[in-house]
Amino acid sequence: MLPTSFNIKATNIELTPELRTFLERRFSSLSGVLDFNEPTLKVQIEVGRTTRHHDKGDVFRAEFNVRSRNGTFRSEAERSDIHTAISDARDDLEMGLGRAKGRYISFVRRSRRAVKDMLRGFYGASIKLARIPRFRLPRFKMKMPSIKWRWWKK
Repeated sequence: MLPTSFNIKATNIELTPELRTFLERRFSSLSGVLDFNEPTLKVQIEVGRTTRHHDKGDVFRAEFNVRSRNGTFRSEAERSDIHTAISDARDDLEMGLGRAKGRYISFVRRSRRAVKDMLRGFYGASIKLARIPRFRLPRFKMKMPSIKWRWWKK
């Protein structure tokens, strides 16, 4: 199943039915990290040749632009084969979407943990909703090194 706003644009090449089904099949595999039922989801895919006169090298490109409620995601790949370019751009997009989904899940978990601590009475225990680095305390007691160990402070 594909989103309602799904546009494919071909530049300097012909968009064959085989290429269109390949694009749709590769994009539909992103259903694990992207909600296709979201009404604000807009997908724009552009495939094409960068030049008309070159035959060797990275002449085919694929570009994915995804706009959703979580933000805008973009990936681009230039390869010597159109199918490889599409696959690489899709893999790059999946990595970015997965990273954003992980950030969202961790934010929700931190928020829930903060609410739970507030209900228990620990008001300042885990309220770290801002992007402040966390430092874990060791499970054993550490002694701070004494001044005499520092050879430069003699």
